[in-house]
Amino acid sequence: MNMIVLAIILAITVEGVVEIGKSIGKAVLGASYKTAATQVVALVFSCLLCLAAGADVYGTLGVHFAVPQLGMVLTGVLASRGSNYLSDFIKRLQSVSGTATVK
Repeated sequence: MNMIVLAIILAITVEGVVEIGKSIGKAVLGASYKTAATQVVALVFSCLLCLAAGADVYGTLGVHFAVPQLGMVLTGVLASRGSNYLSDFIKRLQSVSGTATVK
């Protein structure tokens, strides 16, 4: 994989993870503890589910990490935000990497 494409994919990933962290942090600081707890539970459950299923969006796009489970955990982090968020995220990654549609 081209290093420029890899760097862009990783930058998009960092942006997504930071946005999730900001969302949880904002809920905690705003004393919306139910919202924060719901988001954390969704995050943990989603990561565990992706690990159990071997779901790895990054591997599908040709990005392989030194720690094999990291792609599955990151997929779980992104999936915890919901299907629309993950779908938009995958489209952004695909447009950068030039891969075919994931089904």
